[in-house]
Amino acid sequence: MKNTFNWGHGIFAFYTVFAGVLFFSVYKSTQHNNTLVVDDYYAKDLAYQGQYDRIQNSINLSEKVKINWLSDTKVVNLKFPQAITNPTGTIAFYRPDNKELDWQMPLRLDANGQMDIDLSRLPAGRWKLQCIWDAEGTPYFDEKTLDIR
Repeated sequence: MKNTFNWGHGIFAFYTVFAGVLFFSVYKSTQHNNTLVVDDYYAKDLAYQGQYDRIQNSINLSEKVKINWLSDTKVVNLKFPQAITNPTGTIAFYRPDNKELDWQMPLRLDANGQMDIDLSRLPAGRWKLQCIWDAEGTPYFDEKTLDIR
């Protein structure tokens, strides 16, 4: 029996496989969600000086806001300094890989200047807790990364 596989067949097989891989790659790239994690990314980038000022105000505090992650009970404890009176603001939970899981809540402190947040309903993964608050007309920003398992 004579071998019928020659250079022409090899070149045809190579280009067929190459075209198949190329079409498959294009198909898979159209299935990927490549939207920005934050809808108004560019507007937030332009207004970053205000965010920088908030961060600097938090750094300048003599007593910092304490954000404690209690992984065994899946609770975050926020403790504000005693010198801060009547802070207002929001607590935002930001999921870097899926903006549809982001959520926020108002800052509600007890008489001791603390707030406990139950995170047992959140799916496992990396979260950023962002505390955006104001006290006596001064804006502040504190952040902590949480790994929920």
